[in-house]
Amino acid sequence: MQHTLKFRNDNTFTIVQFTDIHWKDGSQADLSSRALMAQVLESEKPDLVVFTRDVVGGYQCEDPIQAFRDAVSTVEASRIPWAVVFGNHDTEKIITRQQLMEAVTGYEFTVAERGPEAISGYGNYVLQVADTEGNAAVTLYFLDSGSFS
Repeated sequence: MQHTLKFRNDNTFTIVQFTDIHWKDGSQADLSSRALMAQVLESEKPDLVVFTRDVVGGYQCEDPIQAFRDAVSTVEASRIPWAVVFGNHDTEKIITRQQLMEAVTGYEFTVAERGPEAISGYGNYVLQVADTEGNAAVTLYFLDSGSFS
């Protein structure tokens, strides 16, 4: 689904960034992360959420797709558009970046994209944020830095 990112009438646009969640299996640490995300979303009421680096702890994760689903569930349920840039642990074991990006683009409220074939990585994309009149005002760049150097 396409979501238009647009400044509010008061000319603000709030982005919340969640980084290095390392969701594993629904353990207490995972549930604490979920509770904190819910608290931040309630407090900040963002226009966009961006997950950066290591949403899942691929090295300890039995099912990375389910772990990713669990990690983003609070944001997806909030109906707030969200983007993601993978870290080195997201696809460290069991799953490829291509497979994970295919799962990501199936969510209703994601604005993430696979990106151009000619560029290395999965998740290289650009998002435009419109001003209150609908004109492009801000450009956000998302770049896949790769798994390991």
